[in-house]
Amino acid sequence: MSESSKITEGVRYLEEGGAERTRFTVYAEADAVQVRLVHPGTREVVLSELESVGRADADGGRLWKTEIAGDFHGWAYYYEIEREGKQLGEIVDPWAVLIRHGRGWVWRDETPVEPRPAMRPEEAVIYELHIRDYTRDPSSGVSPRQRGKYLGLTERGTRLEGTEVRTGLDNIIELGANVVQVMPVHAFSMPYDPDYEWGYMPNDYNAPHHRYASATDLGAPIRELKEMVSTLHKAGLRVTLDVVYNHDAERWPNKLRSLMALAPRAYFRFQKDGTPWDGSACGNEFRSDSEAGRRFLVESVKYWVREYGIDGYRFDLMGLIDQESMRILTRELHAMDPTILVYGEPWAGGPCGIEVNGKGKQRGLGWGVFNDDIRDGLRGRVFDLDDHGMLTRGIRLKDVKDGIVGGIRTFTDGPLECLNYAECHDNHTLTDRLQLVARRMPEGDIDQEQIVRLSKLAILTLATSQGILFIHSGQEFGRMKAGEDNTYNLGDVVNNIRWTDKRDHSDLFAFHRNCITMRRVHPMFRLTTSEDIEQSVRFLDDDLGIKLPEKSIGFMLEDATGRDEWGCAVVLLNADTQERNFELPEGLHGLMWHIEALDGRFVRNGATAEQSIRVSGRSGAVLRQRK
Repeated sequence: MSESSKITEGVRYLEEGGAERTRFTVYAEADAVQVRLVHPGTREVVLSELESVGRADADGGRLWKTEIAGDFHGWAYYYEIEREGKQLGEIVDPWAVLIRHGRGWVWRDETPVEPRPAMRPEEAVIYELHIRDYTRDPSSGVSPRQRGKYLGLTERGTRLEGTEVRTGLDNIIELGANVVQVMPVHAFSMPYDPDYEWGYMPNDYNAPHHRYASATDLGAPIRELKEMVSTLHKAGLRVTLDVVYNHDAERWPNKLRSLMALAPRAYFRFQKDGTPWDGSACGNEFRSDSEAGRRFLVESVKYWVREYGIDGYRFDLMGLIDQESMRILTRELHAMDPTILVYGEPWAGGPCGIEVNGKGKQRGLGWGVFNDDIRDGLRGRVFDLDDHGMLTRGIRLKDVKDGIVGGIRTFTDGPLECLNYAECHDNHTLTDRLQLVARRMPEGDIDQEQIVRLSKLAILTLATSQGILFIHSGQEFGRMKAGEDNTYNLGDVVNNIRWTDKRDHSDLFAFHRNCITMRRVHPMFRLTTSEDIEQSVRFLDDDLGIKLPEKSIGFMLEDATGRDEWGCAVVLLNADTQERNFELPEGLHGLMWHIEALDGRFVRNGATAEQSIRVSGRSGAVLRQRK
């Protein structure tokens, strides 16, 4: 191992024999580097020249370091470099753990984080939310100071005023989700709205976004994010971060701030004409496959796990992160804890500088990908309102079936590589999509009642599919965003969750909650290997030779784990507008089936069916036999 590879970048406080020192280490393509420290009170300035460590790598960059006597906790700092005769100043350290007022700060935080709750990856029910959206609206019942903040997600006992409708954190617990995926909390730029952003224009990857802090003291963002993670852990919830390592908010050559100022060729992909690749459709493309880029990526994700107790990652535009980097970071994260979740979007936003790390590239390597096949199979292609799926036309059943078996017949080696979903923060919510489609169809074909039925059919399909279940916040009670799709800059009026929706759609919420409960109680809905799926899941038409009504799917599951109290179950999905009769398979105990769910409700009256059952239009059923 070379000397340079032993040095961790960033700022380190050192104490030995009573003597205090502060080490600064940074990677840069430079002829000279110095760090400038400024005391926030006295305005005292300390300058120190950094020495190069080892030889320059293939991209012309190298590590630079210096150690300064003393403890500089609470001082602001930035780098100044010389390159090709030019002086570049006020460069923000990409390893800064605290960013305030556009500068990095030397900071140590000792806030403890509650250990992560025990959870196997196959048990994950992921609930995606945006910190501001989730509790900003007064209907959340969260205290005014903490609405839309990290600590807004820590309050218990919040209710919609005048009701017993649970909101905020209590809503997640009531729903039964057990993993909270938070949209970006690393420090980000706000170029479109001074008060509102989703966070997908990152400035600083290792510091929390300060505007989500309730308190105003310097270290509040770090402390309060840790308190949020701790509270969720105590509540039995894991926390995954939505991270955007595929690009940042810098622009070549006139908007340099951090990575692009320090070492543009090492950290970003450039075309032959000298312009950056733009596979993110956001201006530049992070070079994960360089030595420095890969080191930054791997060490950054490990840092959030060590320091904040983070339990996993959702990688935005993961198709732009090369396969080898994903393999290494997944291996190193799983060496820290094999239950850490790693997953992402297996696509890019446009032409890019590498072969896209797409769907199928993850086979057997430990990370999962979003299954846009089942998403589009259910609702139609997201960018085409004239395209239809199972919900609206009873078509694309093969795409849905492939999702039901966790993608093992199309793009995965096992179901834990497959995230099944119907909506996320991108594109229209499912309710908005159905309403927009309804306007383009004959009058009365899809009315409000039908939209609720279709939403229930969607979650029943997803909750009984193999793989990892993913839900967008508010999906459980028909969240709408005024018919807009990518609302990253449309502010609170469009994006904030209105908790009155949960009151008004309590039946839809209850159905989501019951579907999730059924999934979590019964291991047959969350198998872990392709072999178990092939042994357990049988489509009534394809595998058992039972004729099904048109526009429908039916499948039987047998307990392949030996751990389920049910011996087998049948799931019936009727996407036709009319009630249809379904012939039932024999099962383990002849033709006597107990009805668990039927026509958008879970049945608690001991109802049974024998040779067949009638299922209402745009609805579903679950039947079971005990061992």
